Amino acid sequence: MELIDTPNPSAKKILIDHSYEVAIYINKDSQNIKGVAKDLIDVDGIISIFTGPGFLTITKEESSDWNIINSDILNKFDTM
Repeated sequence: MELIDTPNPSAKKILIDHSYEVAIYINKDSQNIKGVAKDLIDVDGIISIFTGPGFLTITKEESSDWNIINSDILNKFDTM
């Protein structure tokens, strides 16, 4: 899974096919999260996910480090 830089230094884009409705924001308080969004929102430091057509954009807490988040995501998805 590749995290692609965006103009926002606190956000990265992931190209991925998904079945989520487009233009939805998911955060840790969202109900009934399933699939890849559930796995991503559970990663420490990620505060929200935006669903787009063929991609997800994840946003991190300002104080969180992308290197740690990237590593946590790769470790999580390598074990699946």
